[in-house]
Amino acid sequence: MAEKILVVDDDLDTLRLVGLMLERQGYRIMAASSGQQALSMIYSERPDLVLLDLMMPDMDGIEVARRLRSSPETEDILIIMFTAKSQIEDKLEGFDAGADDYLTKPTQPRELIAHVKAVLKRRGSRQAAPSREFHEQGKLVGILAAKGGVGVSTLAVNLGIVMHQETKRSVVVGDLRPGCGTIGLEVGVTNPLGLSKLLALSVDEITPQAIHRELFDHHSGVQFLFSSAQPLDARLVTSTDQLVAVARQITYLANFSILDLGGELTPAVEKIVQFCDRLVVVTEPVPQSVYQTRLLLDFLGGKDTTSRRVLVALVNRLRAGMQLSLGQVQDQLGRDVSVIFTAAPELAYQSQVSTTPMVLRQADGVTMQQFTTLAGRVIGKPG
Repeated sequence: MAEKILVVDDDLDTLRLVGLMLERQGYRIMAASSGQQALSMIYSERPDLVLLDLMMPDMDGIEVARRLRSSPETEDILIIMFTAKSQIEDKLEGFDAGADDYLTKPTQPRELIAHVKAVLKRRGSRQAAPSREFHEQGKLVGILAAKGGVGVSTLAVNLGIVMHQETKRSVVVGDLRPGCGTIGLEVGVTNPLGLSKLLALSVDEITPQAIHRELFDHHSGVQFLFSSAQPLDARLVTSTDQLVAVARQITYLANFSILDLGGELTPAVEKIVQFCDRLVVVTEPVPQSVYQTRLLLDFLGGKDTTSRRVLVALVNRLRAGMQLSLGQVQDQLGRDVSVIFTAAPELAYQSQVSTTPMVLRQADGVTMQQFTTLAGRVIGKPG
């Protein structure tokens, strides 16, 4: 039987358009134009999900959500806040009231549908699966750079997919850059909030179970923890203790956890790199980038050039005559480069347009071979 969705909004045009859109996806739709009406319908009809506006005259969405969560009869009903209020304080208030997801207006129809499907799927998975215990820790891999814009996120996504393919073991890829998240965008999720919801919790509340609820199941077999791309969410980078807790607890969810740590050595990143099993430092063959990378490697213990914990990935974007040679890069870094990614601008562009990671868009090309090499080094294969 199709899932039942209650759309709650005091704007009648929104009720009509959203309802029609979801009906076309096969859902059973009900509508309410006020908070009080919504509560009455919820208790009588028991919908699977409530798509809830925040700003309504008689009772706002926050109060509706709190009442649902405070009653044993309705505490398990899924709630997506769907509102024009986009400030981080509004989102945190929504999650604190019990929202499962938060989506801002205006939005594209496919984005709304994707969020509805994802929330319903997570609920279905939790109901179908037995309670999961998290006792064993997997390996933690940190991906970072000395500066932004060198391809850390793209590398993290594609490396995670190839490691899953090569090992047939579980992989989680997490974006730990609040307000700067691009991993969700790379796989077609435009308003990801998983990390923001976790950072609204206390450190004690950030458990493997809490993180598991925020994971996105990708068709590649990899699970993702997305970070928000909303610029104002960047203020959450000061949530150092929570970010460190996420990094520690996420290791209980998969055999390999890969974290996008970005291009800044924030207090949280400084702590996280200390307990990573492997670190991949991404750089480009440009003098300034190489110089900054050398400083980062020295901080990470890069003076020990025999260390296998820290690997260097060199990403080429331009033709050879316009950048440093491999020999020059290695001389200036004082250590070997673990893998070289040759320039593939057309593949990179097509991957962005199609929101399909490069190794899935071209599974037998040179780029795939290079990611396979890096995966082997991260896993610890000889050669």
